[in-house]
Amino acid sequence: MLFQLPNFLIFFTVFVAGLLVIPRAVRMEYVLGASLFFYAWWYPPFLIVLLGLILLGWAGSHLVARNRGWLGLIVVAALIPLLVFKYTDFILETVEDATGLHTPRMDWPLPLGISFVTFTIIALFIDVARRKDIRPASLRDTALFISFFPQLIAGPILRSNDLVPQLPAIRFDAKAFSPNLALFTVGMLKKVMIADPISTIVDRHYAAAGATTGAEAAIATLGFMTQIYCDFSAYSDMALGLAGMLGVALPENFRSPYRATSMTELWQRWHMTLSFWLRDYLFRPLHARLLHIARYLSIVLTMTISGLWHGAAWTFVLWGLVQGCIMAVEGSTGYSKIARNARGPARWSFIMIAMVTWYVTMVMFRAPDLGAAVDIYSGMLGLRGWGGWPEGATMVVALTAVVFATHHLDQAPRIVAAAARVPAPLAIPILLSITIACAIIAAGRPESFYYFDF
Repeated sequence: MLFQLPNFLIFFTVFVAGLLVIPRAVRMEYVLGASLFFYAWWYPPFLIVLLGLILLGWAGSHLVARNRGWLGLIVVAALIPLLVFKYTDFILETVEDATGLHTPRMDWPLPLGISFVTFTIIALFIDVARRKDIRPASLRDTALFISFFPQLIAGPILRSNDLVPQLPAIRFDAKAFSPNLALFTVGMLKKVMIADPISTIVDRHYAAAGATTGAEAAIATLGFMTQIYCDFSAYSDMALGLAGMLGVALPENFRSPYRATSMTELWQRWHMTLSFWLRDYLFRPLHARLLHIARYLSIVLTMTISGLWHGAAWTFVLWGLVQGCIMAVEGSTGYSKIARNARGPARWSFIMIAMVTWYVTMVMFRAPDLGAAVDIYSGMLGLRGWGGWPEGATMVVALTAVVFATHHLDQAPRIVAAAARVPAPLAIPILLSITIACAIIAAGRPESFYYFDF
């Protein structure tokens, strides 16, 4: 069930109506049932996978609370479904390429949100094992923490102390409805009116990577840079808005990342809950062990693993490795600190360098394989000629300009705060009209959220 489609708006309307009349004593069970229904809507058999992860999360958290020695084994157990569904074919293909031996392909579909759910559960295990102030939750609370439908499919990635204490207070918050509807509507606009139209052009040129002219490759990559931000930040805005309507505060996930002065700062603004997860559960343990051997190797390894988490392909591994190497250079030279402290024209120069760097690395993220990435880079260098102004390029440039011009305003807390100053009787009809109009448009050309495949 996609947030931008009419069936979700119907689901949420019915859900809220039920929430208003359901007895308080069973409210959490009602939200849990709705969350499981929401997940099963996409492909019901995969509900078994989610339920299995929920049971593992509950049992594992109690086990590591009693004996921290179980932590490593429980974390490995949590990773098994992710490894099986997401990486089996990648491993088999790599073995075949390396040895020349024919290997089968499983072609298993990827359960929705499995990467996000897996990281959420691992964080739960580690927090319970490390911190005395976090105790294992009941089966019901664990299930709702893992499956809460606003953030279930693509984050934000939660820690138990982000959500579990808020669960008993879940209700329809009438006072918070209007400003959070504004945040949801902003997400709808970014998804339906910017990301989806651009995706058509990006997909066309990346599918024909070997024949792209310089202009086509450049426009397609610029388009993807805008698409992925508007698509993923849209989902985060919508998730935060939905949760806010229910009286739940989810952590901010994007903070104007395209105003970052370095790649290091960009990752402190982009998909922030993943960045902080990687920092707390991967980088810091690695850094503690590698500090006296190779000071910056930990950031390179962390970002390489992050690349592999994003996708089971060597393009993602290379993308993560390049990100890590750039961040290591920025850290070792002091570049990131100099850039962060710059002001005036110098600051804008650093921002431009960061955006060009991000733009260039986006090719590895979007290309379906290394060969296609090389083809796109060749096109961007003009090796097949520059060609004319591509079809749809004007739209891509115009929408990208809009995104950059308003980017400093595109932060969830700022949107909610601004909307709260508008009288609800005036704001709500306008926001609902825009949301419904976007849903109707989206129904004519439904596009999945880009990160649903991660």
